Amino acid sequence: MNTLVEITGAEVDLEPWFRRVEAVLTRFDPTSPLSQLNRAGGSWVLVPPLLYRAVAAALEAARETGGAYDPTVLEALEAAGYSRSFELGPQAQGLARPAGRWFAITLEPRLGAIQLPPGVRLDLGGIGKGLAVDGAAWRATREAARQGRRPSYVINAGGDLAVQTAAGEPPVQVDIDDPFHPDRGLASLRLRRGAVATSSTLGRRWGEGLHHIIDPRTGRPADSGIIAATVVAGRVSQAETLAKACIVMGDERGMRLLKSKGCQGLLVTGDGSVLFTPGLEDYLHAAV
Repeated sequence: MNTLVEITGAEVDLEPWFRRVEAVLTRFDPTSPLSQLNRAGGSWVLVPPLLYRAVAAALEAARETGGAYDPTVLEALEAAGYSRSFELGPQAQGLARPAGRWFAITLEPRLGAIQLPPGVRLDLGGIGKGLAVDGAAWRATREAARQGRRPSYVINAGGDLAVQTAAGEPPVQVDIDDPFHPDRGLASLRLRRGAVATSSTLGRRWGEGLHHIIDPRTGRPADSGIIAATVVAGRVSQAETLAKACIVMGDERGMRLLKSKGCQGLLVTGDGSVLFTPGLEDYLHAAV
């Protein structure tokens, strides 16, 4: 997944699971099930269960955010220059391509089949990483139950993480980097359980105003005034998609979205202001 995965406390080998998720959901391998689905627009495709669940989760996230998170932005990502794995560098830009056709995707749950409309292709990068961590957390919990003990782990995939502590253990400190100065801390959270994800327009960036978080309405990189969002939720996949949606929506709409979903969040604006939801201060500590 082009990121460092760090696991503490899980007494089960989770590397095969992460490699499986990457193999199925990557858009950079032309032989992956996702790439095969993307080439079959207009036709029904029987897909692996993992891909079916990921697409279903992505569509639910699109509904949950009113389309601010949209898995159908691949054409727009490529038009912005992000058409190959990030470490290989950007490619030439094309015309902006608005998205917004997620609602036209059809699922057949009895067969595990998906039909994409002609011309629609999916990018499942962000939610795929979140689902990978969620699945790893489930496997760690299952193994702990098999051994007759309470689960206790931290699973961190490039800043998207799941936390679970056992009774009597101290909370886990989750550091939030300053998006303008990644070597500095902005704040930290103290969590006993839950999921955290951070998205930023300053991380995967290849030019002025060019980054990987696309506004589906315009087909161009988002420019809402929010440059980073950290969300605390029950699942990493939900925290991941809500963080991206906040960057697309901007501060007021993003805050309303988080409140409506019962989640906590911290937003950083382009001028360095920090906004956070009421209640987050219960376990938020400013960096000094």
